[in-house]
Amino acid sequence: MPPVESPNTKIRPSSSSINDKGHLVIGGLDTVDLAEQFGTPLWVMDETTITAAVAAYKEGLSAYPDSLVLYAGKAFLCLSMCHLLRRHGIGLDVVSGGELHTACQASFPAENIYLHGNNKSEGEIRQALIAGNVKIVVDSESELSLVASIARQLGRRARILLRLIPGVEPDTHQHIVTGHEESKFGLALTDLFPVVRKIISLDSAVELIGLHSHIGSQSHAMEPYWQMIDILADCFVDLQASFGLRLSQIDVGGGLGIAYNDNDRPTPIYEWAKGIAEHVTSSFQQRCLPLPKLLVEPGRSIAGTAGVTLYRAGHKKRLPSGLTYLFLDGGMADNPRPITYDARYTAAIANRMNAPAPLTPLSLAGRYCESGDIIIKEAFLSAESGDLIAVFGTGAYNLSMASNYNRTGRPACILLSAGKAEIIVERETVDDLLRQDRVPERLLR
Repeated sequence: MPPVESPNTKIRPSSSSINDKGHLVIGGLDTVDLAEQFGTPLWVMDETTITAAVAAYKEGLSAYPDSLVLYAGKAFLCLSMCHLLRRHGIGLDVVSGGELHTACQASFPAENIYLHGNNKSEGEIRQALIAGNVKIVVDSESELSLVASIARQLGRRARILLRLIPGVEPDTHQHIVTGHEESKFGLALTDLFPVVRKIISLDSAVELIGLHSHIGSQSHAMEPYWQMIDILADCFVDLQASFGLRLSQIDVGGGLGIAYNDNDRPTPIYEWAKGIAEHVTSSFQQRCLPLPKLLVEPGRSIAGTAGVTLYRAGHKKRLPSGLTYLFLDGGMADNPRPITYDARYTAAIANRMNAPAPLTPLSLAGRYCESGDIIIKEAFLSAESGDLIAVFGTGAYNLSMASNYNRTGRPACILLSAGKAEIIVERETVDDLLRQDRVPERLLR
């Protein structure tokens, strides 16, 4: 039986409720108290939601003989997240030296780490090979040459997957589509054979173990994944027939979406994972191929719904046109997704959850000096100055994309579990903003 819960289909975290004061409660804790204790803006992560999402993926893949969930660290990563994922026995997809260093500092098993990226530096490749059995997902022919060169220098043999462009586009924003023919990521299918010939010539330094593809992010449909799996399976057939290669791994990426508002209808996690496993099975069996190890790379669907951002409402302004702004004490520096690709969110008044909705909306605007710094353009909330505003679905790509724009510090992030709130990322202070600054001596005279 599938898990009862699929967090990615809900707007609020799994443990959320409303108490007798009409306050939003997450993880058994009153968000009004959390805001008082830790300040705002505040990133709140619900461990119950993360755990439920991981369990749904593992259960959906359970019938497949050999599989591994790789959490896409770019969505939300810190030391505590690495430790939490390690305890759940899943792997990690990293895309930079910083993410890899974070994983290593958390004692994450190297054999379950995969290094991605379209422009890996020599230092990052070297770092991965020194760390141990980190797999490298090669993105271009020139990168392949660099990996081989560094592997020889270190006396190692790099275990690699090739990232391919399948020419498949999911139902998502163009800025987060990665599988189309003009994507900056991956090798064109027509380049596969020449690159494999080069790999064979580099045999002592490089071992090709599998193929990878990722078609995009925040997808709700399954059909594009079927197309991509069939394309990769055909590549397995062609490589075996032409070169005698029997690859052992297939990585189908991630990209499953979450519900940011009532109109979103993403495929539930269990159904997505089960469907992927079944289609890989049927696709490879139809081609008389042994089943490879199956890798999936969810990020948003594990961390996204778990996250809530708490803001304190400041000034309220009504314009002659009738538009009303309610200004928040955060905005695009802690959540650049709305201004970057028109991301949509759902909000609530955390200290008055039962307040009736008004007939006309207001705009929840950020505090930063950009006209486009709008978190929600039309929020049907009867919110006033001083209210605590909760924005849901902010666990993915908020902390990881945050900035110090306008010389402001990043918020704190707390993890909620079993009625306990713990800081996992400290709030940046004004002194933190100066820490990397240096003043030439001549300017001090």
